[in-house]
Amino acid sequence: MRKYVVFIKSDESKVIPKESVTHSLIKDMKKKGFRKHHVEVNAENEREAIDKLNKNSEDYLNSLREFSGDIFICSACVIIISLVYIFSQ
Repeated sequence: MRKYVVFIKSDESKVIPKESVTHSLIKDMKKKGFRKHHVEVNAENEREAIDKLNKNSEDYLNSLREFSGDIFICSACVIIISLVYIFSQ
């Protein structure tokens, strides 16, 4: 397996083998509007690297969605308990 570095621009991404990434390439990509993604991907080829990155991002968003839902429920309970306490006095 090879390590790939991902560069992201709003709706476009480029996957480059890590051994090919140089300081000048990073500068060039920044000039073109890309930013280096913080995650490096181990994969057999570029297509697999993109698929793994998409899967990782999808899992992260699902976790965040579940966490947000849990926080909302807890916040609602705290507000209800506070209102009950305030009005029962």
